[in-house]
Formats: sequence, structure tokens, C-alpha cells
Amino acid sequence: MSDDAANIDYIVRDLMSGNSTITAATLLTQEGNVVFQTSNWDISSDIIGVLNSWRQQSPSVVVQGIKYSTLQCTPERLVSTNILGQGHIVASIESNRILLAYVTPDGGAGVAYMDVARALSQITGSAGPEAAAQAPAQPPMQPQAFQQPQEYQEQAYQQPQQYAQPQYEAQQEEMRPVPKSTWASSAPGTEMKNIIWEVEEFRKFVERGDLAAFLRNLLTEGDQVKIWEVLKLIRHFKSLSQLE
Repeated sequence: MSDDAANIDYIVRDLMSGNSTITAATLLTQEGNVVFQTSNWDISSDIIGVLNSWRQQSPSVVVQGIKYSTLQCTPERLVSTNILGQGHIVASIESNRILLAYVTPDGGAGVAYMDVARALSQITGSAGPEAAAQAPAQPPMQPQAFQQPQEYQEQAYQQPQQYAQPQYEAQQEEMRPVPKSTWASSAPGTEMKNIIWEVEEFRKFVERGDLAAFLRNLLTEGDQVKIWEVLKLIRHFKSLSQLE
């Protein structure tokens, strides 16, 4: 497959202008080699972890220190969201290419995924230039568990060798920054200011009523595993509130 830098840049710009809640994107191979990335989002160090989490159908992925809970995980799609309202991560696979994108908190993860999948089809050549003007069709979704090719079933992704083709970086001006955090890291060097920032963001999340909405949805869905985890958090909060 030939990756035309100018063509990729044009398609990604068109994707981000058509859906303003998509503010960053990375194109890579299924082996984890970066082909193209927007200038505001260098996630090279996170790629292998994301691919492994996707392949293993993990309950979450971590990008730039922020945990995104998995909503949909099939061979052709990844849709995840941060429960503290820090945005979404979506990705699509086609023809040995993966288009991974960050979506702002006010964006719809499902809609963004369809836009990303359509853009990837344009990049790989399976969609004509007129596809951008058409309403995106619902991508196929397999109900069965994620099945891996036989040659990959016994091994996880390994850090890839240097990609022979030069990496391309989108030259876009005044691009919106993507949230970062050290909260998901257990490194002892985590800065206190980042911890304070995370707590403040959670306070805002609770204050605007998003936590209540999350709990309502959780109780409606009846996911016993998640409910049990939330109960443990509630009990822990209660014990903390009793400390003097």
C-alpha cells in the first residue's frame, strides 16, 4: 500500500473540519508503526499498549496517562470514553491501517467512530472521493468475541522495528490540545499538581451532575461487575469522609 502524505493530510483535515469534536488523529499499521499523526498528538509510546488492550478486549485503554473505558471492542472498531468527562478514543481498522482519533468530551463517540471509519476507507482507497459527502453507513459489527489470526494468537504486540517509510506529521495551526495526565501512572515521580488537577476535574464532573447520570445508567444497565466496583468506591469515600 502506498501512503501519500499529501492525500492523508487532506483527508484528515477534512475529517476534523467535518466533525469539529475530532481534534487529533494518528494513522498507523497493525504492527504499531506510525505512518502519520497530527502535530498536537504524539502517542508513540502508548501505541503498543493500546493495540494489546484492543486485541485482548481489555475493559480500558490508556492514552497519555488517561484511562478510557471500553464501550465497543470488535475486530474493526474501538470506541472508548473517559468517565470523568475528558473525552473519547475511537479507532478503525482496514487494509492493514488503523486510524486512531481523540474526540472531545462534547462529541459523540459513536458518530465520531463512523466518521473515522469513513476517512480510513478514503485513505486506503476503498471509498471514492464522493464518500465524504455521503451519510456514513453503520459499519458491520460482529456479535462474537474478537478472534485473532492464527499466527498472532499466542503472542502480544511487540515494539515494532523502525518503519521504513518516513513518518508524516500534519502541519495544522492552532490545533486544540489533547488532555494528558500522570494519574494512570504508578511512577513515584507523579507531580502533586497533576493529582490536584485530577481531583478538581472529578469535582467538576460531580458538580455538573454527570456522576448522577453515570450512576443512573449503571443501575439501568444492571452490570453487576461495575456496580460492585462502584459500591467499593462508595464505601471507601464514606470511610474517608469520617476521617478527621
